[in-house]
This record gives sequence, C-alpha cells and structure tokens, in this order.
Amino acid sequence: MSAEPRPHMLSMQSKLPRLPIPPLKQTIDQHLAAIAPIVGSDQAALVDSHKRATEFLKPTRMTQPNSWLERWWFDYAYLSWREGLCINSNYWIAFVEDPHAYGLATPASVLVPSNPEHRQGKVWDSREYGEFQIRRAVKFIQKTLDFKDLVADGRIPVDMTRAGPLCYGPIRQDKVTTNARTITVIVEDQLYSVEVYDSAGHRKLDGDLEAELFAITADVTERRSTGDLDPAVPVLTAGHRDRWSDAYAQLEKQPQNNATLLATQESLFAVSLDTTFCDPRGSINAHQRCCKCHGIQPGHNRWYDKCANYIIDRNGAVGYNGEHSPCDALIPALMLDFVAKHVAPEYISPTTKSVGTPNYQPHIRRLRFTDVPNSVTRLIEDANKELVESARNSQSRQIRFMNYGSDWIKRAAKVSPDAFTQLALQLTYYRLHNSFAAVYETASTRQYLHGRTEATRSLTSESADFMRVMTDRASSSLDKYEGIAVSRASSSGNGIDRHIMGLRLAYRLLDPLPQEKPLTENEKDTIERFFNDPALAKSTKYQLSTSGLIPAYYFTHTGFGAVVAERGYGINYMIEPRCIKFGTESKTREAGNGSDAMLELKIICEQANEILPGDGSRL
Repeated sequence: MSAEPRPHMLSMQSKLPRLPIPPLKQTIDQHLAAIAPIVGSDQAALVDSHKRATEFLKPTRMTQPNSWLERWWFDYAYLSWREGLCINSNYWIAFVEDPHAYGLATPASVLVPSNPEHRQGKVWDSREYGEFQIRRAVKFIQKTLDFKDLVADGRIPVDMTRAGPLCYGPIRQDKVTTNARTITVIVEDQLYSVEVYDSAGHRKLDGDLEAELFAITADVTERRSTGDLDPAVPVLTAGHRDRWSDAYAQLEKQPQNNATLLATQESLFAVSLDTTFCDPRGSINAHQRCCKCHGIQPGHNRWYDKCANYIIDRNGAVGYNGEHSPCDALIPALMLDFVAKHVAPEYISPTTKSVGTPNYQPHIRRLRFTDVPNSVTRLIEDANKELVESARNSQSRQIRFMNYGSDWIKRAAKVSPDAFTQLALQLTYYRLHNSFAAVYETASTRQYLHGRTEATRSLTSESADFMRVMTDRASSSLDKYEGIAVSRASSSGNGIDRHIMGLRLAYRLLDPLPQEKPLTENEKDTIERFFNDPALAKSTKYQLSTSGLIPAYYFTHTGFGAVVAERGYGINYMIEPRCIKFGTESKTREAGNGSDAMLELKIICEQANEILPGDGSRL
C-alpha cells in the first residue's frame, strides 16, 4: 500500500504553537553555564557575572514581551544592520556544472599544474555571452517558477519532524512572490524587466524566454560599444546601507528612476548574466568568489537587496546570492534543491531547439537610471572602493572532506553527525589560535508559528574539557573518545540569545503597563549591570559562526560571511552520507584545515571501538 500523501506546506500553520517565552531563571542559568568556558580561569570575572545575573532576577516587575520575537528580530537582526550586504550578510550557494556544456569560452593562457592558482582556479572575463549560458539560465528560471506554482497551488507537502509540522510563514507573507509576473535580468549592471507570465497567468515558453535573454545581451553589447550604459547603480546595493539609503532617497525623487526601483523590488527574483568564467571548470574556490561578490568587479552585476538572485557565468556555471531578511537560508535551500534536481536531467543539446512561439519577437523593457545626480555618481565611486577593499580582505575556502560522512559518524562515533562536526570545528580553532572560540550554531525554531532561528552556544564546559584532553599527550584514545560523548551530552547554552535580546529590548523600548509601577533607580542599575557584563559581551562575540544546511548533492558549495573580523570565521557545512562540504569565510590570513581534525577523530573512534581501518564489518 502506498503511503498517504502529506498535507501541503501551508495547511498546518494554524496548528503551530506560538514561540514560547522561556522561564527567566532557566535562561539565566544557561547563560551562566555558557560563559564559563569563555571566562576560563578568571574566577573573579565569573563571580562578578554570577552576582550580576542573580541580582538581575530580582526586579520581577520587569515585563517580558508578549508578542515576542518576530518584529524585533526582523528589525534589529537585519534592517538595522548598516554594513554592506555583500560578503557580510548575504549568503551564497553554487550548483554542480552540466557535464554536457558546449560552446565554452577558453582562457587566454593555460594554468599549468605547478601554478598555485591551478588548485583554486582563476576567473577570466570573456566580454561575451554564450548560447549554453542563456539556455541554462532559462532552465533555472523555469524550474524556479515551477516551484512557485507548486507553492501557490498548495502542492508542496509540509515538512514533518518528531515534534510536528514546520512553519512556512515567511513564504506566505511574501507579497512579491504571490502577485508578480516579471523577473529582473541584470547584465553589466544594466537592468531589464522580463515578463514570465502573461496577463492570463500563462507561462512564457522556453524558446520565447531564450529569445528575450539573447535580445537583452545583444542590446547591452551594442550599448557597451557605443558608451550608452547607465551608471552602475546595482553596486550601491552591495555596500554600506547608509550610502545606499542616501542614494535611494535621491533616486526615488525622479519619476523614471523611481519606476526602475519599484519594478526591481516587485519582481519575483533577479537573474545576473556574467561575461566571466572560471578555469579550470569546476574550480569551486574561484566559482564561490563569483557567487559572493562577482570576482572581477566586486559587488557589480547583482542586486543584493533581492532575496533570490541567480548568477549564470559565460560557461553556464550557476550560483545564487540570497538576502536574509524575508527568510533564513534553509527555506530557499529547499527551493534550490528542488530546482537543481529538476534541471540536472534536462539535457541541453546544440542540435535541438527549445519549444517557442513561431516568429516570436522579443520585447526589450529596459529599466533605466537616467539623469543620475553627481552626488549619486560619487556614492557609486565610494561603493566601488569599499567593495574592492572588502573583497581583498575576505578569505574564502571551499573544502570537500571525502573520507567519510554521516553514515560512518552515526555507526562508529555513535553521536549525531552535527555534534561530531561541531567538535571538529572547535578543535581546529583551538589548535590554530590556542584559545576557545565563542560559537554560534544556527538552530531552527520552525516548529513554532513564524519561528526562524535560535543560537546554540556549542562551546560548553564539557567541549572545552574535550579540547584540553585532545591536546594532552598523556590522554589515550579511549579518554578522547569518552570526551566526545560527554561533551555532546551537554547543551547548556541552548536557546538563550533571543530571550536575552528580547529582555534587553523590552527594558529599553517598552513602557510599563498601566497597572505596573515604574522601575526604581536601583532596579534599573541592577538590570544595566547585567546587560553591561563584560563576560556577556565576550560570550556573544562569535568567532565561530556556524550553520549546517540540508544534504544537497547538487550544491557544490555554500557560504556566508564571518560576523567577527578578528580571528572570526563564518562556516557553512553540508553533511552528506559519505562526505562533508565546508564553506568558510574570514577576514584573517590564518586558516585551519578542518580535515585534519576530522581524520584525527576518525582514528580515535576506530581505536576506542577496536575497528580496523577500512573494516566496515563492525559498523
């Protein structure tokens, strides 16, 4: 008998519980446990923190928020952030390349194996567009629209966990994706609007959409030759938010420019067609530079304010750049996994043509930025300087650990693959910097209505002890293996960051209710002492900002920026059954290799469980 179909993704929203407000003492107890390994041997600081926290519990008349996190998190985690979105905030994902690609551009010179750039690859600029590039772009556009239609028709089944259904609130709230009929195509910083549905809701055919993209690239190529290109306004979306805000305020006063801004905002998603390509093909470290910030002209030819921006290079390699505010990366990742799986089997052949309307005539709708004020031109120049410097300071690596994956970890290490990977990352940092890192690990709260994420503070006193054991030459493999189990049995820091943020904002922004007496000066001083605790600040300076993504074979790499410049790392990872993919970003030249720790932990588990290397019979 076949299993009953799952209900569609939005049908369970009314059954989801609201995000709970934790008991205050529980949060404070977990906070004190979380700061202990950060404070380390400084007992005076630890005693002081305990005193601040204990006194903080006394003003019980300080109200906790009722409607809770959603609005505050949206405003303070994203909209108040002023640093540029490029690298610092937006995330990037890239997809496996099509092995049947044809008509590819070739580099001006061949990278020989002795060249250190060969391993990482190099980005070249062809100054042209390719047929395969455009046809592959259309495939990604159409499969994304397929997913949109499935959502609109209620045909995407809800994700279920042991705790119940997960929330899809951000998708339902997104007014853009429910009504728009256009996408924005970006070519050499020029914007074009392309209708993908007609007024009756009928989808544009592949061949017709290809004709539109060919016409757009031809138009840009001609305008480039005659010097008729509009200013590179898109780069402003990549840079500092105050600069973009100033420019936006000036541009929206001009009717033509305001119309362009609105058309871009109201489109379903953006598609960037680049003239650049990576050599050799499959150079993941070169390709990720293009996905996060272009690679030749940092910050150009993207619209960083779009939640969804596909990037297709000259040779048809595809990436994605996403803005976090509407939803966290896990939601788009589900869509992108769907898209990539459905694009892969559709063979694009140079001898077969796509289905289109006979004698179809493309309609180019160029979105102009005209009469741009000199003040905005200067802001574009400033953004260029900022983005070049940001790209220069950003060090990114993509690491494919091919020795084992989740299958081996569950059978031999006997812990969760995520917990195992977190220990390896912490151990790598500890050996590299001889200090413990405050660790942010993304945890989903989608089991609650409009839930998004919480921070798991993965550094605990137990995991700190594990790292000390790992660096003690007198420790046996059994000692180290026991340390793995003990350190992951504790999760003392779970779920406190959002609560503390809510308490801080409630104290500073909310007035007392009518029946409440105002806080006394002594109570205010007690609360301020807790929020100004140096240990609290140190425990939330996350040198290791980490997040795991769904296992996705068709994703070659993923990444996001570090949140701390000094000895800080942003690390995204995908744990697959037989491999683990890491994407790292930092502003430091010091880069550890997590593969070394992963291999060491494997040896420890095998020795402790008396498993011979390569022997799968005991697993």
